[in-house]
Amino acid sequence: MDMNISDLKKGERAVVLKVEIEGDLRDRLIALGIYNGAKLVLLKRSLLGHTYLVQAGSSRIAMEKELALGVRVWRI
Repeated sequence: MDMNISDLKKGERAVVLKVEIEGDLRDRLIALGIYNGAKLVLLKRSLLGHTYLVQAGSSRIAMEKELALGVRVWRI
């Protein structure tokens, strides 16, 4: 099912289909391990769902909901 990071539940794994973010922020995500084909897992989400903690490879990345909405994933 095609979705974004904010649709995942804690502990769910996914593969990145597309990073729909442009510019320096996109480059930073790629450097941290979030790129097309990368596998990730949602470690935590804030109580209100405004921030997310994901692990991609050996990197743990905290992101706000707006950023999480820009990363399309496929649940695995």
